[in-house]
Amino acid sequence: MGGLSDSILSDAMSYTRPADISAKLAELREHRPICLIEPEDIRPYWAITRYEDIRYIESNPELFSAEPRAVLILEALEKLNQERFGEIMGVKTLVHMDGERHLALRKITRDWFMPANIAKMRGHVAELAESFIERMKDMDGECDFASDIAFWYPLRVVLQLIGIPESDEAHILDLTQRLFAPEGFASAEKDSMTVFMECVQAMAEYFTVLADDRRAAPRDDIASVLANARLDGELIDPFTLTSYFVLLATAGHDTTSATIAGGLQALIQNPAQRKALLDDPSLYPAAADECVRWVTPVKHFARTVLADTELRGVSLKKGDTVAMFFEAANRDGDAIPQPEVFDVSRKASKHLAFGQGRHNCLGMHLARMEVETFLRLLLPQLESIELNGEPAYIPSHFVSGLSSLPIKYKFKA
Repeated sequence: MGGLSDSILSDAMSYTRPADISAKLAELREHRPICLIEPEDIRPYWAITRYEDIRYIESNPELFSAEPRAVLILEALEKLNQERFGEIMGVKTLVHMDGERHLALRKITRDWFMPANIAKMRGHVAELAESFIERMKDMDGECDFASDIAFWYPLRVVLQLIGIPESDEAHILDLTQRLFAPEGFASAEKDSMTVFMECVQAMAEYFTVLADDRRAAPRDDIASVLANARLDGELIDPFTLTSYFVLLATAGHDTTSATIAGGLQALIQNPAQRKALLDDPSLYPAAADECVRWVTPVKHFARTVLADTELRGVSLKKGDTVAMFFEAANRDGDAIPQPEVFDVSRKASKHLAFGQGRHNCLGMHLARMEVETFLRLLLPQLESIELNGEPAYIPSHFVSGLSSLPIKYKFKA
């Protein structure tokens, strides 16, 4: 453990080795819970790894701001983004802003993701889940669950909500993967920064066309709501509007995909937990939430310190960056009993995988329902399921999870 550099926490390729990341986070949480990290190509940041500290930061936006640095990216990319887009992140989504504007923009789509509306969608989401289970049945007892199933099911759910046609799903999935893990698409011809810049540009072009279409002919979808929404009497400016679409069309499925794949992996590795679910179907909601905690697909968010302050005896200066590592919080035994145990009956989990306070995840109710629905429909139909090769992971220190989960399975006759 001592041989692992602190800088692996902001090194995308290190996330293809999740055991190394978990070991480093555990070491820091135990011995250096507020630790200054100074990578070669990323501006310095304080790594925050204790549950209570992350909760405190998330609960005090007047002291720790999501602007201007919400995610740790290459310093050179920050400069390029500033020159091209006027923002160091390259986009300005709800997760990249605070204050009244953040609340006003969030309110535009909030009702679509509230429990009452999600409850109405349950039947349709179940139909979509069943269609992907049928796809599994057609694959002769073997598939790559991550890339064949888990990537696609939440994608279809959220893109239908937005109003994006099925024919564009593969394009949106490709753009999402390039946005969150550009290092995985870098080559001798294109470095990761070029991949990211081209991806943001392609998304801007796609969503500009979509917004123009919905202004000309509105429908009953989120795209129409956003395209025609007004703030202070004016239509949302193109950069903010594109950023909003980017958030919904990427975070709206990628994190849930990671949770479903990682959750199924955990259930395969813990057959007693799988049996507990089959014996007591009332546990499915708790199991879905435990899958979210276990996977913690969003690895970090960053905040900028707005005034000199102190945290756990450490002096933080105005302008410093704190980076909250959510997996570390979700394995903190001081806050979560037996955090290293995957427990589908865990009651009222206080995990921070959805964030906390005003930046808690807009789509968390939808995500939980999608995971619960898929597991509830799949597990009782299986006679057997096992791993069928080595899992592989996405190279991203922001949103990450399984890129490949080969499985072998048999459905009941």
